[in-house]
Amino acid sequence: MRRLLLGAVLLILACEGATLPAPSQQSPAVVPTATIDVSDMMGVFPAATFFVVTDDGVRALAVLNHATKYTIPTTGAVQVAAGGSQIYIADETGNGTRLRWIDQATGAVLATRTEAARKLVATGIGHGALAVEPTSNRLLALFADGDKRVVEAFEPYTLRPVDTRFESFCGDRLFAGGSRVVVACFAAGEIVISDNGAKAFPVQAGLGVLVAAAVSGDGTTLAGRDDGTLARIGATAVTPEKIEAFRPARLVPDGIASSDPQTFAVGLLTTDVALGISELRSSVRYISFPAGDRVKEIPVGGLLAQPQFAFWSNGREARHIDLLQGFAETMATLNGKALPGGVG
Repeated sequence: MRRLLLGAVLLILACEGATLPAPSQQSPAVVPTATIDVSDMMGVFPAATFFVVTDDGVRALAVLNHATKYTIPTTGAVQVAAGGSQIYIADETGNGTRLRWIDQATGAVLATRTEAARKLVATGIGHGALAVEPTSNRLLALFADGDKRVVEAFEPYTLRPVDTRFESFCGDRLFAGGSRVVVACFAAGEIVISDNGAKAFPVQAGLGVLVAAAVSGDGTTLAGRDDGTLARIGATAVTPEKIEAFRPARLVPDGIASSDPQTFAVGLLTTDVALGISELRSSVRYISFPAGDRVKEIPVGGLLAQPQFAFWSNGREARHIDLLQGFAETMATLNGKALPGGVG
């Protein structure tokens, strides 16, 4: 009990800034030195890093004290993927795509590869064209090849090309969970699935045009349309289960994220006057974003999640909300446009 109380006190100090440094506004960022060591908050809260795509590069923000750990310079369109302790960043160089494996603790570049004359699918949200395959730790990338989409696999530590996982005639977002790799086709309302490296096959979500999708750690897939109606495809299933809209609202674009295996956070644009969370419903935690005068709460670039928190940006601020208690905070105010990239 004393451990929990101490952790709670430290969290209050960290969030209110009583004895801890305010979020860094410098670029490139440096690691601030805290008066109190809150690196693991005495084990009460899991340590994590929110990677935010900004005009200055990818900023690594510590969840517990909101300090900027480091900044990775980037050029052109940027994508981030996080899987376990692995962080990958892709950006544009010349007419090609540069892939980098980043040390999560220090920001050091551990490996680099350039795919000449190739471009990732443009997602416009800082993530969605890269994924880490849990069964092999390989980096997966969704490339545009004319009208086709190509999922390429790269060795996790050297970034050496391994193979082409599959090709599809559509694809807007790439996900991986369990032994399943998924490409979501929003306009077609289709989910393209490859299990255990087998040939991919399409599954109609049964909702029409999609605006968001995500895959959890075990391979469970959740997709949704604008009115908040969802379709769930189990980790080993190929038939979607329809989940009626939780309430009259709009689904946040790219507003589905997985916080745990089979568990999801879903963002809704509502008429509520305050940001809030729902009880868990069908393994879904709904986050209500006021869509009226409090436009600063509306996510730009979708949601990300890990077991306790959901993360987003309103375009200038990096924010998170506790999925169990509902308290929300601004982690940093950034220069220029900011988009969520990954959480690791």
